[in-house]
Amino acid sequence: MFSISIFVAASASQIAEVLAGMRAESARLVSAASQPPPARLPAGSPALDALTGGGLPRGRIVELTGPRGSGRMSTVLTMTAAVQATGELVALVDVADALDPRSALRAGVVLPRLLWVRPQSLIDGLRATDWVLDAGGFGLVVLYAAGVTSARADERPRPWRRKSDVRGDAPWIRLARGAERAKSALVVVGDRPTVGTVAAMSLAGERGRARFVGGERGAPLILDGVQGRIAVARSKLGPPAATAEVALDVAVARR
Repeated sequence: MFSISIFVAASASQIAEVLAGMRAESARLVSAASQPPPARLPAGSPALDALTGGGLPRGRIVELTGPRGSGRMSTVLTMTAAVQATGELVALVDVADALDPRSALRAGVVLPRLLWVRPQSLIDGLRATDWVLDAGGFGLVVLYAAGVTSARADERPRPWRRKSDVRGDAPWIRLARGAERAKSALVVVGDRPTVGTVAAMSLAGERGRARFVGGERGAPLILDGVQGRIAVARSKLGPPAATAEVALDVAVARR
């Protein structure tokens, strides 16, 4: 697995070497394909594919929000494993430093084919996502900022130089254009909606419901799993399914 920590003084050249090999392999895969890439990428399960109206749309932003325990990271891992299974590369810009590699392995994620970027703030995460999209070659790019307060977006406006570049819709419009150029599906994960009308679809997760087994004849109750629910809050992509049930990894559900 490729992992990069981005600090204040970071520059695009610091991730260029890591991206070069991944871009080369991605270019080889694209050139070897007999058909043009599909307009959508698998979301990871029939329920999620139905929820998104056929999968994750290339060149568009899908926003996923919800409280802790609503399955945000579990859903991201499910999507990542499904996209990797098609031969595509995935990049995770993990502002919250929430990825547990063991949970990723259980979900079927191929860690050596995952670019894991670990920025130190939300503004660095926005900049890193911009760089990854500009590099190209990734089918799915995830900006994971769940648990990161919105105030951190204005913490250090230097990376994009003008204060207006880190407020309102400006960063999302920039990333939407980058996703369109790269033909990447961009998934933005947070506690509450922030992308606004720039997102092609907004999904809202609900806190998971625990399932227990045992309890009979004095036997202790044992946690068997957690079931979450994701609903479509808003969509520009047609009439998808209204809700989807998502099985959550118990180790991830605490994030």
